[in-house]
Amino acid sequence: MNERLNYKLRQDLSCIKNRIKFKCCRMIYMTQDKMVMFESFHGKRCGDSVKAIYDAMVFDEAFRDYTFVWAFTDPDAHRDLLDNPHTILVKKGSTDYFRYYAACRFWINNVSIPDFLIPGKGQVYIETWHGTPLKRLGCDIETDSDPRQSKKRMHRRYRIKGKKVTRFLSPSPYYSERMATAFGLRKKNKKIFVNTGYPRNDALFHYTAEDVTRIRETLGIPEGKKVILYTPTWRDTDYSPEQGFQYKHPVNLKKVVENIPPDCVLLFRAHHQNGLAEVIESSDRIIDVTNVDDINELYIISDLMVTDYSSTMFDFSNLKRPMVFHMYDREEYEEKIRGFYFDLSLLPGPITKTEEELAQAISRQLSSFDYASDETYQTFHETFNKWEDGQAAHRAIERCITIAPHKKGLWERFVLNYKKIANRVHILYTIVRYNITGFFNKQGLFLNNNGRRLMDMKDSHKGERCFLIGNGPSLSPDDLNLLKDEYTFATNMVYKIFDKTDWRPSFHCVSDSIYATKLRDEIYNNIKSPLFTIEKTYHKMTKRTLDTTYVHTIASERYKVKGNLFAYCMVKATVLSLAAEFAFHMGFSEIYLLGVDCTNPHAAGGHFTENYTTKEIAQTDISRIKTRMKQENVTTEQIGEHIIDRSLVVYQLLKQYADKHGIRIYNATRGGNLEIFPRVALEDVLASDGHSVNRTTKLSKNES
Repeated sequence: MNERLNYKLRQDLSCIKNRIKFKCCRMIYMTQDKMVMFESFHGKRCGDSVKAIYDAMVFDEAFRDYTFVWAFTDPDAHRDLLDNPHTILVKKGSTDYFRYYAACRFWINNVSIPDFLIPGKGQVYIETWHGTPLKRLGCDIETDSDPRQSKKRMHRRYRIKGKKVTRFLSPSPYYSERMATAFGLRKKNKKIFVNTGYPRNDALFHYTAEDVTRIRETLGIPEGKKVILYTPTWRDTDYSPEQGFQYKHPVNLKKVVENIPPDCVLLFRAHHQNGLAEVIESSDRIIDVTNVDDINELYIISDLMVTDYSSTMFDFSNLKRPMVFHMYDREEYEEKIRGFYFDLSLLPGPITKTEEELAQAISRQLSSFDYASDETYQTFHETFNKWEDGQAAHRAIERCITIAPHKKGLWERFVLNYKKIANRVHILYTIVRYNITGFFNKQGLFLNNNGRRLMDMKDSHKGERCFLIGNGPSLSPDDLNLLKDEYTFATNMVYKIFDKTDWRPSFHCVSDSIYATKLRDEIYNNIKSPLFTIEKTYHKMTKRTLDTTYVHTIASERYKVKGNLFAYCMVKATVLSLAAEFAFHMGFSEIYLLGVDCTNPHAAGGHFTENYTTKEIAQTDISRIKTRMKQENVTTEQIGEHIIDRSLVVYQLLKQYADKHGIRIYNATRGGNLEIFPRVALEDVLASDGHSVNRTTKLSKNES
């Protein structure tokens, strides 16, 4: 009883503290209609139906402008999710954890959210749960076996949890009925059940032979070996205050393996309540797969599954493969621990108690199982997997997430207006601050290392000429070979043409933080010339050379040429605006554009090479454009027109600045749509260079 009292006090105090923290966040961070929070198995895994819904949304065009937030106890273990630029990882229990739960419109969880989280009026809590129950759950448990809490307290907590849920995803009528009583839901609340099927089981309908081969190789399973999967559930009584729930090794797996056919290997997977630490000793024939996030990978490579009272039996039955139920503690579990929802005679396989019986049942099932003639198995599958067909995730999204935006309340409108005003004030403050610091930096005062590089560049090429290289379809290796002795500014992924030319740029410009983040290694390995970027992108470059210079920027859609890199530089529509301003800063008075076609980069042939960028980055850019256009259903042509129109505005302002300051800009691009600058032929420019000293001569003078 003392342990229960201590557990209750710890939980209640923690809940009060965290609920206050969450309520404070709810006051500050308003609900975002296009933001989704994902949490699976208390943040310990990235899997189950939660991951299946995430994957479906990531690959659905309708959600390209959504933000996806994952909560983990160890975010660093799941950094692969960051390959999607719209995904954010937060540490469970951190400030960001509370902040994003407050802001996300949709919460998707599979073990019920913590007690201190209460969905707001406009928020949608989708509970996928983590399995169809055989063993009694929540308010249906009649025993008092949990060492942490009394039966009365447990029932109360489950009823509170049930009241929070907006939608329960259901694979069958049986499931809906059982979960309704387990969470103490009244009849009027039963409408929250959505007949979707289990999203986590969709993969069981779509896997390939290549998937099976890949997974077996990853786990080190020899070719030709049959696979037995053992998935025991946890026991409420296997708990200690120091270590939590632990697997007690009640089954001698080595003895089982010794008595099954020699061409079999056994995979052991502990329940998530037992933690993720290695709980058995692996060998040639026994492999601990507890740490595999996606249990579907284990299902599809298994020839037979052994379980006890785990819900894995219902999921695995979708594959219509043999099962054995090893219930060494059947009487104790039924009478003292949990109890069952239905008669165990309905189970589609033999029930065993000893290791010898288990080994014999495995051998028999492997050799004689036939789903077509097993009426018990067929009835089991039809009863418990009624709505399973491989499309559950799409149905869940369609019925639970594709809904109208929430109606903003008075407080929410007040906070949003306050933030809008505060943002404008912050922009004004930033402009003033940058101008003041820029003034002093321009005089050589209060310079940091970056400021010193900008100072060294100032008018370092006064009166000289340079070429700004775009990445349009007209860019060719032959033209670049002609520029080996010229000053050139390259942009973004121009290095993809390096294998076809000996030319290398004098300077390189990258402004887009998406490129800097997703192509970090490519940029670092291929760009050897001085790199120019903006401050935000600079800080996202976790790998960068010492010869990288950044400029401050102002977040505003209204572009203008500041002409003072010591203060700030507004980069809009095209990275060439950054290149042009650096050229102005360095004193170049004659500027030529090459490969600046001003065409749609997202159409076929939009760049000098088809593999210029990745599909993922292109989709991210399209999502940003749609957000900026405030339209969802737009064509590639309309997107292209938007990009070109914005670019032309920038080029027109660059021309006005150049004309005002005696800088001549010409377009040496072969074709394209940019007619703002006078057209010249590259060959003519390079042939009549008497007015300009070439790069080789300049370098010789500088060296002397």
